Amino acid sequence: MKRFGVLVLVVLLAASAGAAVYFQRQAEISSKRAAESMRQMEELKRMLDSSRIPEPEWERIGKALKTDEPEALLRSSLLERQDLIPWEGILGGTMAIPGPESIWFFAPAWALAYVEDGHIAGYLLFRFRLSGNRVIWTLVDQEPL
Repeated sequence: MKRFGVLVLVVLLAASAGAAVYFQRQAEISSKRAAESMRQMEELKRMLDSSRIPEPEWERIGKALKTDEPEALLRSSLLERQDLIPWEGILGGTMAIPGPESIWFFAPAWALAYVEDGHIAGYLLFRFRLSGNRVIWTLVDQEPL
């Protein structure tokens, strides 16, 4: 009986050691896969960052305009400038930038705005410059849709 107990104990120890080795290998495989996934993710981030369109220097613009939210200030400034839209609306519509989400900024000092009157639409390319704490907008190009 004693031998049987020792035999069972040895079998259990061997099974436990085998399971430990198996799970150790699985952990190593999972660790290698996770490391490879992290490496691929970092590579994708690097590629994405390198292909992004650069933004204006918001910190410098904020200091010049004395605001913590220069992007919002520029958007509201452009939204107020209906006189910069070169097209007339049709069928009783008024050409306008529908909202702040229809304005995109890119470096160094450019903005692209979508405009519409509910019937026709287009894009306007603007350049902005700062004069003191004022924003001066210049229409550079236009593309009706």
